[in-house]
Formats: sequence, structure tokens, C-alpha cells
Amino acid sequence: MKNRNVLYFVIGSMILLGAQFWLSSRYAKPVPPAQAPAPEAPKAQPAAAPAQAPAAAPAASVAQVAAASVPAGVKAADPAATYTLATADFRLTWQVATGALKQAIWLQDGTSFFPDAFPGLGALQGPGFETAREEKAATGVITVTFENAAGDRLSYLVPQKGLEIRVEGLSARNAALQLIANPTSDDPVKHLGRVFTLSEKSIQAVTWTEMLHDPFFSFLGAKRKELPPSSSRLGLDAGVEKDAKSQRNHYFAALWKLPRPAGRDASGYQLLPENGRLEASLYLGPKQAEPLLAFEKPFTRVIDYGFFGAVAQLLFWMLRMVYRVVGNWGWAIVLFTVIIRLATWHLNTKQTISMLRMKDFEPHQKAIQAKYEKFGGDMTKKAEMQKELMELYKKNGHNPMGGCLPMLLQMPIFLALWSMLNAVFELRHAPFFGWIVDLSAKDPYFIYPVLMGASMFAQQYMTPAVGDPAQRKMMLVLMPAMMTFFFAQSPAGLVIYYFVFNLIGIAQTWWIMKSYQPQPIKV
Repeated sequence: MKNRNVLYFVIGSMILLGAQFWLSSRYAKPVPPAQAPAPEAPKAQPAAAPAQAPAAAPAASVAQVAAASVPAGVKAADPAATYTLATADFRLTWQVATGALKQAIWLQDGTSFFPDAFPGLGALQGPGFETAREEKAATGVITVTFENAAGDRLSYLVPQKGLEIRVEGLSARNAALQLIANPTSDDPVKHLGRVFTLSEKSIQAVTWTEMLHDPFFSFLGAKRKELPPSSSRLGLDAGVEKDAKSQRNHYFAALWKLPRPAGRDASGYQLLPENGRLEASLYLGPKQAEPLLAFEKPFTRVIDYGFFGAVAQLLFWMLRMVYRVVGNWGWAIVLFTVIIRLATWHLNTKQTISMLRMKDFEPHQKAIQAKYEKFGGDMTKKAEMQKELMELYKKNGHNPMGGCLPMLLQMPIFLALWSMLNAVFELRHAPFFGWIVDLSAKDPYFIYPVLMGASMFAQQYMTPAVGDPAQRKMMLVLMPAMMTFFFAQSPAGLVIYYFVFNLIGIAQTWWIMKSYQPQPIKV
């Protein structure tokens, strides 16, 4: 029965995962509406000229942010009316009625920042705007201004080339600017990741799913998470890949930099005016260190390097140095893998030698275990057996944990590499060769995951056999199969790293086993 423990573990894990999905579907309920929902806006449509206001519409039908009575003479634009502006980097689309930025499309590859139902960024609370107009300055800055007869005005100062937009508003009624709205359902934020606020030294982030759905343990009293605490720096993950069924990585961000902390309530974040005036800066762009640093240093924290962030940033710095030499991110990963493997060569050598040494001890271990087998489950005798085994190791100067410690020391490197290769924008759409045209996407033909699994099987097969033979045979097949399945959905750059890492490991293991000389055991 002991030989079946691994099988029982796998079956039990599958049952627990199935139970989790069932309970999640049962207890993940939509958030009850906290306010009047916004009417669903149609997909943003480009317009060559400013949209003109049609017949008057009641203020309550303009948008979720319109919560005031309509001043006399204001004829808010149709909620479907949009205004579009193209720059060197983006195609931006606003909703005329609210002045909210509904969509930004990254022109380099056509990636949309937000879902079609996204409520928008920067809507001015109030009766709504009537018109939109455009002015171009000699400096190349284009100003898109939304106005109404009540004197409300909201302007976006957009550079022809650049990622930072200045936002200026004027409201005689002291209307607030809705920075980020908190939706009541999944559709407006489908495929988006986190909403976050930042300080000088930290980032506090919550995913939309965590706010809109009950947690897995809701039946035990666990509650949904709330919007992060207010700050003068806030934003959300952005980037909806084409034909994405599920969003894993978010390589873009929409970030607000404010002159004072934003207000926060059930509807989201708002910037309250001072003497009727509003000023803010909006960053739209990739999560790259240089443009984020130019916007403001704390915003570089939106790049999620994982738990071992400092190690991941160091490794990415090394990867960039290699890339500057070879000029291809795929080959940079290959050479970077060789460097990492050489740097950990001594640790891996000690690990393999320790396992070979344990193989030498195996006959003596079995003899001692057979000596105490007649005592069954007697804990006192088991302690004596362990003491005798440790004395045997000590007499021969061997540490039985010597094969595990090198692996544990390398775990921060492995985890940091995992998060780094999943997060950096530079690998997005970066080609390698042949069928690998995007190192941040999965291998379309699953060739590298299969090769990685085969290399893992070969390395395990070559590794000295210690422990229970039946369990070893099971793990010899089970682990490579599980890792192949797991890596099949991982970015190709990450799979290439582990494949090359395993190839070097196979060569190292072969060389160590060829040169290893067994040493006699002192009994």
C-alpha cells in the first residue's frame, strides 16, 4: 500500500480541485448593485470630426456618473456618441456625453487596453457634455475638450508622441472626476487584472475578481475584498489580447497621478475639485521600467516581479545585457540559461554527488532497517534506528540533506525567473526562430513543452536511484507528464529556458556519473 501513496495523492488532489471549482461556481455571486448602472456603450467607433449633440436626453440616461439635475439649457450628447483621436502611439476614443476615455488601442499591434463594455476613465459627474472639439498647438500637443452650456469643461492634452496625458477640468458645480469606476458585474472589466494604489515604497492591489465574487471560503465567513486604500497614485492593469479567452498576463497599465489623494466610495475613485478646478496626469502604456520611471518612480512597482522581486530584477538586468550582445530575446534566453547553469554548477554537482553517495549507503541502510523491522511501529525503536543511521552518516562524513540543500538554495532563482519571464514587456511578441514568433505566448504546436518533458524524463532516468523503487518508477513518468501539461500553457520563452537548463543538466549528470569513484563505507 505504501507504494500507492503517490497515486492516492494525485487522485486526492484532483478531487479537491474539482470540489473547489464546484464550490466556486456555487458561491461566486455577482456583487449587488451599489448604484445605478451605466447604460452599455457600444463598441468605440472612430470619428473623423467631433460628434455633434443630437436631440436632448434626460440626464439620468447619460451615464452612471450623472447624478445631478440638468441645468437649464444643457442638452447632453447621445450616450452612443464618441470622439476618436489617433496619435503616433494610440487611437483614443472618448464618450462625448461623459468625457470618459472609453478605449485606447496600441497602434503597434492593435491591442485594446479595455473591454468594449468598460465604463471609461475620467468621466465628469454631472448632467453630461454636449460637444467635443479639438485644438492642436505648435508644440504638437492636441487638446480634446468636452463642454456644455452650464460651463463644465473637461480637456485632455494628448502629445502626438508620448504616453502621458494631462487632464484638466472646470466645473462651477464642483463636480468630481470619476477616475476609476467600480462596476457591478464582470463584463466591464472582463480580462482585466488588478486595480491598485501606490505609495513611495509599496503597492496595494486587488483583482476585479476578488472584489466582484465571493471567495472560495465564503461559506465559512470569508468576504469579498474592497478597493485598495485611497492614494494620489492609482491605476489598473490593462491590455486585452486579441481572441483572448482568458487573460494571464497584463503588459499594459492605465495610471493616474494626482495632486492629492483620490476620494473612494462604493462607486470607485474620484478626484474632488479645488475651487471648481481639476488637474491630473494619466499614463497609458506598457509596463516598462524606463517610461514608468519617467512618469514617476513609484509607478515602476506595477511590474509584478513576484515574491522574489529583487532577485527577478537582477536576473532581468542580466538578460538585457545578454540581449544587447546577441540582439534576439530567444537567443538571449538560451545564453542566459547557460550563464545561470554555470553559476549554479557547483551546487548541482554537490547535489548529484550526494545522491550517488546515498546510493553507496543503501545496502547498509537496508540492513539497519531490517534489524528494526521486527519492532513494527514502536516509536522508541524507530528513534533508535534513526540515531544509528545518523551515526553511520556521521562516521563517513556524509550529510543526508546534502542533495536537498543545493536545490533549496536554487529555488529563489527558479521562482524569480518564472515571475520575471512571465512579466516583462520586452518578451511580448518577441520572435525566436521558426514557429516561435512570440516568446510571451505558448508554443502553438507544443513542441518545446514535449521536448522539455522528454529532457526532464531523461535527466530523472540518469539520476541515481534512491528510495522506494516503485515510487521512483511512478514519479519517473508522472512528474515529466505533469510538467509537460503545465508548461504547455506557459510562455514559450519560459519553456525554452527550462528545456536548455535540462539539456545542460543531462550533460552535467553524465559527466559526474562517469567520473565518480565510489568510496568505501565505514561501518
